[in-house]
This record gives sequence, structure tokens and C-alpha cells, in this order.
Amino acid sequence: MNNTMVETNLSMKDFTHYFNQKRLGRLYFPNGYCKIPNGLIAENADIFDFFVTLSDLYKLVCGWRINKTLVPLHDIIAVIAFGSAVRPPYIKKGTRRKYYFFGPVVKTGKQIFIQPSDGDFLVITGRNLMREEILEPESIETYDCGTWIEKGGIHLVNRGVKQLLKGVKANDTVSISAMQEGVPIFFDERFSDVITQIDIKRTTSRKILWDENNKGFLFGRIC
Repeated sequence: MNNTMVETNLSMKDFTHYFNQKRLGRLYFPNGYCKIPNGLIAENADIFDFFVTLSDLYKLVCGWRINKTLVPLHDIIAVIAFGSAVRPPYIKKGTRRKYYFFGPVVKTGKQIFIQPSDGDFLVITGRNLMREEILEPESIETYDCGTWIEKGGIHLVNRGVKQLLKGVKANDTVSISAMQEGVPIFFDERFSDVITQIDIKRTTSRKILWDENNKGFLFGRIC
């Protein structure tokens, strides 16, 4: 399957088509890994590149309520994967106590690769689903209203187009990260207008490739 993967544009209509036909597979990320049990012994678990199930992503997006209102499917312009599972692999320096149990924390020469355990997705809608013009990334109020949601390794966040535009100018880390480093998964022709309006320089060469396996299931890989 990997040898036949192609770069192509898929919209929410395409996403819905595959879901209705029960032919959604997996979306693989360039960073991270996950273990799937193989038998009764934990040590026998199979290790795969980190992935999310596309059917779970679809059901989460379509069943998402913000301010007690379902996110309108026709109003979704783009779904963008971003965050640590997408951006180029990065490492951090290890640390330890200078005198083992006490003393100041000092950096060691050991480099630790950061392995993500969930996938972040920005869902861009044509209209703002909350009255706030600029949304804070970690606001209790926005959590309560459903602007953020996390389930089964999938983390969703919403921005309307106007919130996205103003968020980039106001240094909203979600808006900037998604537009600079993110990879559009599903999007339609309206997304080109959004990119033009934002006028932000992309800092990644990541892209998504798609293919169907021998059973007709859709698989994607960000690379």
C-alpha cells in the first residue's frame, strides 16, 4: 500500500462518503508509536507508528456539540492535524538532581525523544460557534462550552474563520501552530481563501498521502 500512496485533496464530503460505506481505516502520524496487544502476554504486543482511527475521528467531529449545538457538517471548511505528533521530531535534554536525591536540578547529556500519545486536530468552521472573537488555548470557559474535546487519542479544537484570523494576530498558539506547522487532512475550496486572508508563512514540508488497501479501506499517512 505504501508504494501506491498519492497526495490528493479530500473534503468533508469525501470523508462522509467513506464513513457511510464503512471504509475508513487509519491515519498514521510521523511521530510517536502505539502498542496493540497480540495474545495474552503484554510483551508480545505489536508496535505500530502512532495512528488514530478515521471512523473515530469522523464520529467525534460530527457528534461534537459547542454551546449545546452540533457542529454543522456543511460549515466545516478544514480539519488540520497539528501539534507534537505532526511537527518535526524534537528532543529535550534529560535532567537529574545534582546530588542524587537533593540539590539543584542539572541537565545531563542524555537526549530524550518526546513521544506524543494523542493527535491534535483543528476544525475550522465558516462561522464562529462561540461569541468570543479570540479564544484562549486553555480557558476553562471554552472547555465547558465544548470548544475543546479529547477522547480516545483524538484532541479536537475549534476556530471559526474570524476567530482564526484574529487569533493569529493576537498570538493564539493554537491558530498559529495549526496554520504554520499543521497538515490539512480534509478541506474544500473555501480553505484557499482562508490561507490567503491569513497570509502566514508555513514552516513545514509535511504532507499527507492517501491510499486504499485491498479491501477498499481509506488509509492516510502524514510524512
